[in-house]
Amino acid sequence: MRAIIIAILITWANPYLAFSQFNSSIDLIIGMDYSYRNLNTSSNEGIVISILEKRDSAETGKLNGRLGFNFNKRLTNKLHLKTGIRLASIGYKGEKKTGLKWGSEHDGMGGWTPDPNLPHEIQFIDDYWFIEIPIAGRYEFGERKLIPYIELGASPSFFLKTRTKTITDISTETRFHSEEPLPFNKFHLVGNVSFGANYLISENMQVFGQPIFRYHLTKLVDAPIKEYLYDYGIEIGIRRKI
Repeated sequence: MRAIIIAILITWANPYLAFSQFNSSIDLIIGMDYSYRNLNTSSNEGIVISILEKRDSAETGKLNGRLGFNFNKRLTNKLHLKTGIRLASIGYKGEKKTGLKWGSEHDGMGGWTPDPNLPHEIQFIDDYWFIEIPIAGRYEFGERKLIPYIELGASPSFFLKTRTKTITDISTETRFHSEEPLPFNKFHLVGNVSFGANYLISENMQVFGQPIFRYHLTKLVDAPIKEYLYDYGIEIGIRRKI
């Protein structure tokens, strides 16, 4: 009986220990990241190589984000298994084309008269929306109020739709679509690695933050130029034991 009372007092006096010994918890997370893509090809055709080089020089990455929930299960004192569901957006900016001319602007004498009602610059920005299911192992270093950790895992991800923003010098339009012109892979496997820390704010609650890197192991489309999405950024969240 005395041992039980001592154990209860120790747990009450050390809420971080009480949290760390609890078997399950849930997280609410939000993330901000910089996303882009990696291009490569095994083709030796000049036109394919030329397109790849032009895209690499003209396209740029952009900021994106994600939102979702995690479920954590403690396997040992320091090892946790994480899964969940989240909505993720990842994409990049296409080439900005300038100096566009339209046939109706030709004056018939070799010159051009710009029409202010027609665009002369255009850029397409694509964001691919996925539902992802993270599956990761988290190893925590210690049982203190501030607990660093490392996390490694993979996320099966299912394509929902593409948001395409068309920006010209006279207007901006946004449309959503789920069909792509090339054979598009709608299931992606995404690997990820992160380093972070948990911080105890009460007996039942933690906050956490982690820099994270993700790489799509599945190519975006089946084409001579292989395109793999990736992103890096930071996730923050709040965790509650259940």
